[in-house]
Amino acid sequence: MEELKRTLTREELHDLVWSTPILKLAEDFGLSDRGFAKICARHLVPTPPRGYWAKVEAGQPVKRTPLRSVENKALHTVHIGASKAHLSDSVLAALAAAKAERKRQAEERKQELSTAKASAPTLEPLVINQPIQDCHKSVASIVKQLRKAKRDAEGVISAKGVCVHERTRERAIGILHYLAVATEANGAELKASENGLHLSTSEGSVRITLTEERKRPKHIPTEFELAEYQRRRAKRDKDRARGHWSFERLETWPEFDIVYTGKLTIGYDGYANGLRKSWSDGKSQTVERCLGDFVAGMRTIIVAKAEQRRVAEERERARQAMWRRRELARLRAEREDKRSVYLEEVAAARRRVFDLQTTINAIPQADNLPADYARMIGWAKERLAELEARTTVEAIQATLQEKNLFPEPDELLDPEGDPPPRQSYWDD
Repeated sequence: MEELKRTLTREELHDLVWSTPILKLAEDFGLSDRGFAKICARHLVPTPPRGYWAKVEAGQPVKRTPLRSVENKALHTVHIGASKAHLSDSVLAALAAAKAERKRQAEERKQELSTAKASAPTLEPLVINQPIQDCHKSVASIVKQLRKAKRDAEGVISAKGVCVHERTRERAIGILHYLAVATEANGAELKASENGLHLSTSEGSVRITLTEERKRPKHIPTEFELAEYQRRRAKRDKDRARGHWSFERLETWPEFDIVYTGKLTIGYDGYANGLRKSWSDGKSQTVERCLGDFVAGMRTIIVAKAEQRRVAEERERARQAMWRRRELARLRAEREDKRSVYLEEVAAARRRVFDLQTTINAIPQADNLPADYARMIGWAKERLAELEARTTVEAIQATLQEKNLFPEPDELLDPEGDPPPRQSYWDD
């Protein structure tokens, strides 16, 4: 069905689901009807109500639910049967490389077993009929907790990522054991800690869980409960007739029953970016049969997350580098302003030196000058000497070094030149 995996618009999907039954579409696309319906719901595409196709077959008039517009552009395009379509090229390349490496390792193991004339161990039994006595060491602590765990009010036991009904205790233990064996055979490791159960490789780890499906069917009262209900109702009616009013609930039974179905699911406890993250009991499969596929799926998620971390780290390094370049550019701009200001100060001082020298030379001179006149000339000459001292080569050099206006080497130099202007806040 690979050729049916395609990308549709919301309008095309709407026409599709109203022209062909969802069961047929789901089968053609290699999905479950529930999975296909979720795709429609996720993209706000209405689906035919119950009885719609019966009316169509009977020739009765039917009415389509119109497709309303949505502003979110992410919903305008629908990917069917292509959960990896949104992943980046680097992540897809990493996944392909990881798949090729797993295939190569599997071929090597197969060749080694063939050379040694040894048969592969049975890692995935169809049914675990008897309790596992000697469990794998990596899950020994969880197994010990599960066997000692006390049931809660609903009969549930739990330990480090495992939450099942007590009836399923030994099966869950068997799954953990064979999962540890399958994990080890695939070059990974199963670790139990206070934070839960983790499947680890050299590239990272994921936290996994083993849970049992729980349903909440409407409670059907028993004859005894109905009789008690009638008795309490009759008593309430008598009390009200005597003027004693009460509004307590007459039903002695809960609205819903909590039923643990025995259907187990093993999966990754986190966001998987559209990759498959869980395997469950079904009509023709059991969790025990899926352990090898589950381990491979977890390795795929680990590879994808490692590649995404690498890409994110590269982006962060590039962002930090751009921030540093822009900071250097800002400091260079500030230094240019300081250079201009200081050069203007030197130019103004030299202009004052020239003006003051011209003035001193231009004013009348005599042997016997009045006291105030002589003091003015003395003050002018002192001022001239001060200005000349501030603008000598040595004085200017000292100031340039003090203010660090022309350093060598230049710590603000950017070998790549000025960075591009920032387009928005998020560029940093």
